[in-house]
Amino acid sequence: MKSIIYTACFLFSGVLLAQEKPKNVSEETTVKTIKIDNGREVTEKKIKVTTKEEQEIKLDEDDKNKVNQSIVASPKKVTKTVEVDSDHDVFYDSKLQTAQYVCDGTMYDFDRCDTGFKVVAVKNDNDVNFGNAIQSSTKNHYFFRSDKYSGIGYFNSQGNFTVEYFDENKNKLVKQEFVAVKDIQ
Repeated sequence: MKSIIYTACFLFSGVLLAQEKPKNVSEETTVKTIKIDNGREVTEKKIKVTTKEEQEIKLDEDDKNKVNQSIVASPKKVTKTVEVDSDHDVFYDSKLQTAQYVCDGTMYDFDRCDTGFKVVAVKNDNDVNFGNAIQSSTKNHYFFRSDKYSGIGYFNSQGNFTVEYFDENKNKLVKQEFVAVKDIQ
């Protein structure tokens, strides 16, 4: 009887694990060492940049019952992680995760923080804090606040960040969409 129960548990757990959606994942890591001479001593800092691209594999519905099915283009999620090591131990001292988006022709970096993420506008190689998104208790929903507007934000099924807010001048609800950089190509 025990063997039947163990076999059933093993088969059931195998079915649950097999339900994960397939993804193409590529990751590139570069490490640079910078030497700083302040006149008294030379110090080294290591900067490690890891760029990870994830793309869900979607198959063409027209090829549903075929052996060799065509892959349909789907959006990529790009995450950049920057780590800095300022001392001589083997651990990196600071870490920053960034994803890039475009809205109305302006590039934005979404920098992860403890409460959600910061939205930084990148204009002429100058970074300007545009707004903050604070994660709510509801999954995938954020309270978004900038100098221009405040509203509720969420990531849609394409991976783009949408903010809905009330525009008093237009007297209606407005949607502002930040499009993931890889989706534009």
